[in-house]
Amino acid sequence: MSTLSKTRIYEIYEAFSAGKLDVLADAFDEHADFVTNAPPNVFPYLGRRVGRAAIVKTLSAVHDEFEFLSFLPIWIVLEDDTAGAILSIHATQRTTKRILRFFAAHFLRFRDDRIVEYRSIMDSFEGVQQVLGREVDVSAGPKATW
Repeated sequence: MSTLSKTRIYEIYEAFSAGKLDVLADAFDEHADFVTNAPPNVFPYLGRRVGRAAIVKTLSAVHDEFEFLSFLPIWIVLEDDTAGAILSIHATQRTTKRILRFFAAHFLRFRDDRIVEYRSIMDSFEGVQQVLGREVDVSAGPKATW
């Protein structure tokens, strides 16, 4: 097992911000497991994906929808083969030109310097409101639709 470093984590997020999908593809294990909590009716390309090809397709779809201006880790913790990061995300939606700003937490597990598990928890409520360009009425309770 190689030693995981903050430099490696920054390299991955810099590649993501710049849309360098070839670099990102190499960062993921061939059989990596990718999960994010984003609501599928607003972010249909997110959710659970298994395997490098499916993950790269997902990351490509994210870049098709958003121009990332900043995807900045503001806090990183490392332990053995795992990393956790709190990220500040600042992006522009390509079709509407809406500017989005929200936070996400990522939890990564590495093997042989590649990501084998990726878990993302985004501030999806805030992200949804910004993507839709309006406040979401939550007074209807858990059956509210986006």
